[in-house]
Amino acid sequence: MIRDERSEEIRAARRELDAVVKEIQNVEIDGVREFASFLAPPSMDDVTAAASDAPLVYLKPAEPGGLALVVRGAQVDHVPLPELTTRSLHERVTAYLAAHGATKDDSEKMARRWRSELDDLTQWLWTAVMAPVLPRLSHESAATLVAGGLLGLVPLHAAWTADPSRPTGRRYALDHLTLNHIPNARALSAARALSQVPARRLLTVADPPRTPRGRELEYAGTEALVAQAAFPVPHEPTLSGEDAGTVAVSAALRRADVAHFACHGKADLGTPLDSHLLLAGTDRLRLADLLPLRLRLRLAVLSACETFVPGTELPDEVVSLPTGLLQAGAAGVLASLWEVPDVATTMLMTEFYRLWRHQEVSVAPPVALARAQVWMRDTTDEEKLYHYERASAERATWLPHQAARRFRIALRLRGAGADRSHAHPDQWASFTYMGV
Repeated sequence: MIRDERSEEIRAARRELDAVVKEIQNVEIDGVREFASFLAPPSMDDVTAAASDAPLVYLKPAEPGGLALVVRGAQVDHVPLPELTTRSLHERVTAYLAAHGATKDDSEKMARRWRSELDDLTQWLWTAVMAPVLPRLSHESAATLVAGGLLGLVPLHAAWTADPSRPTGRRYALDHLTLNHIPNARALSAARALSQVPARRLLTVADPPRTPRGRELEYAGTEALVAQAAFPVPHEPTLSGEDAGTVAVSAALRRADVAHFACHGKADLGTPLDSHLLLAGTDRLRLADLLPLRLRLRLAVLSACETFVPGTELPDEVVSLPTGLLQAGAAGVLASLWEVPDVATTMLMTEFYRLWRHQEVSVAPPVALARAQVWMRDTTDEEKLYHYERASAERATWLPHQAARRFRIALRLRGAGADRSHAHPDQWASFTYMGV
């Protein structure tokens, strides 16, 4: 009976996904169905072309065991994943999501439960997925994951195993190579073409007011300053307060090369086209609104809550805010899997922009994110404090005065020392990269 019920859930999810994809494919702009190929199955030629620069890794849970396909050009390497069963994945992700939902009551007990479930899940992801796959990628510096369904809800880059030689006592998947996500091979090829867009004009949207008013993002304004410091040429003015409505934000997005949203977001697991960013008043920028915008973005940073999460328990491809932004014309999207702490998020974003935009030899955004996460995870509070104090003394352009002041206060209040306050994955692993 349980198996029959689970089979019906999967069939229902498949029907729901098909309906969502069909709805997107039928959207017309000036009488033209511009999204007719949205999430359409790629051909082998599409896959081969997409896997020419770096491997594509397809991950598929199944009964009695899952499978990874590591694609390099026309070469396909089959990797059995005996522990990645549909049932085990469903059970673990259900427990993980339930623990995350319980943190809404802000109790320390629920926070501990969430951290414990996150630890259990990511340790299992190492055994079930990354340990078998990583040896096949041992000579690679990066790989792109096509992780559908429930695997799209989990931080695969944070899969870990015990390693006493590491600062945190753990070795994570992102210590081996940079991992980013893509919905399919066609989307990867399109993102690569868009990645040639010059990153010059920035749009920032900072914690617009909402009705009824939700939790304020105390560091949103500071985060906007950090992003602006990375773009010294004239950029779009920050949209905040009542100015950050859907019409104004949509218009500014069409003119921008990079968009940074420091605001609340919501993933709608039942109707993914309604997943959205919360703007001024009752305005929402939904996935359905993003698709017709005809953007040309090098990067969209969704520094908000739950912006990466795809819709429902899908057996194959996923539909999420990042997926929609790629289709709407973004080369890359940086988004979050769960609600992120304000201070840690702003520190992470500051280091991300420093590595991407302020170095003599710049690195690609996915690499900048991975290195920023490692830095957040491995440095002590004392090392972070020294990092900011030295930058302030040198008047470094990457660290605005307000950010430096707030970071120093936050670290000193913690009693900055040898502790690694940001070592746990809940502090750094939420952000995931989709695209190029």
